[in-house]
Amino acid sequence: MAACGCRSDPDKPLGPADSYILFAPVVGKLEGALPVVRRLDIKDQAVQPLPQLLESSFAFEMLRTAYLAKQFVREASADGQRFTAAAQRLGAEPTCLVLGLERQPYGRGLALPQTFGGVQSRPGLPWIGLPTEPSADKALVQTLTGRLATYVAHFVATAGVLSDGSVPPPVLVEGYRMAMEVIAREWRESPGPAGVIQVEEGSSAQREIFANVRENRYVLQQDGTTLRAARDLLEDPGVAATVIYRMAQSRALAGRVAPEAFYAPLASNRFPPGVSPAAVLGTFRNFQAKFLGSWATAVLRGHAPRDVIDLVDLYGAAFPAERAEAVRIFVVTTFGATVKTGGVSTRPQDSTRALAELTALKAEVVAARRSLREALSASTGDAGAGPGRVPGRGPR
Repeated sequence: MAACGCRSDPDKPLGPADSYILFAPVVGKLEGALPVVRRLDIKDQAVQPLPQLLESSFAFEMLRTAYLAKQFVREASADGQRFTAAAQRLGAEPTCLVLGLERQPYGRGLALPQTFGGVQSRPGLPWIGLPTEPSADKALVQTLTGRLATYVAHFVATAGVLSDGSVPPPVLVEGYRMAMEVIAREWRESPGPAGVIQVEEGSSAQREIFANVRENRYVLQQDGTTLRAARDLLEDPGVAATVIYRMAQSRALAGRVAPEAFYAPLASNRFPPGVSPAAVLGTFRNFQAKFLGSWATAVLRGHAPRDVIDLVDLYGAAFPAERAEAVRIFVVTTFGATVKTGGVSTRPQDSTRALAELTALKAEVVAARRSLREALSASTGDAGAGPGRVPGRGPR
């Protein structure tokens, strides 16, 4: 929903947490270092099709994922520990979007004109910058998704405080953003030609991310034929994106209902008794809730993930019934390169044998006879898997 208005009390949120507000800068005006902004009417043609996308399309899903992340920080606890009061205050604010101001990864602080004159400063308020003319972006859903995903990843990776001096691992923040952009680009809203992926739209970088994640190219060296070194895989956001993308698309993960206790912070005063929160959320947001919830909880406990293996391990620990599938996705995506030195063959003619090897490696990891970092600790060279590789998705 769009927020109904801006309140004048600086100690209160600008609007409901499950809402968004569109702003534009007042040209040439600053309040100290803060940009002075005015609120935009979502019915104004100049801001279309942004509000339409935020009420439909994949942008709808991503905006509500931001709402979920904020609600989790407001309501959840781990081992009796709650998220900080500062994090809960930020989690109570609406999602603010500013058209015509670019800040990476997001902005902090706005100044708001008051009805009877003067300006109210909100120095800590987070906001997401967007292009001045949304309609000029032919891949706006992907752009909007990327900005929202970056903010969500930062919010979760800092346990909701955003600016405590720590820097979230870029490999995970970027990996999450890229994965969400790919899903945004392939999301179907209608049958027929209107529901076909528009492969030529957007920037070359957006198209490249889409192709590379879908075809699992990030695990290969630049020659497109050789599996990359294990340590390189863990340092590449593209590999993290591919793993997260495949986890999000897995029915075995996204469609699985978590233990009832997990949904308590998300279901409080929202769902009638007896109604499954997972059914209300839908498969995609159900996965998002579990994935982001396990990530945020780990940060709260002082065990912030460093790379995508940590994320897979955290997810499996939080949802043991889903651990085998999460491990399988990671092992298959990386061709076992972090479990077995050199990984397994990616050649089409070796696919049957490779799949059997990967299945065995997954089983050994699940049984704790190997770890997902086995190859990293067993070898200092991190040698690649040798020649003869061909690009492609590989076994799934």
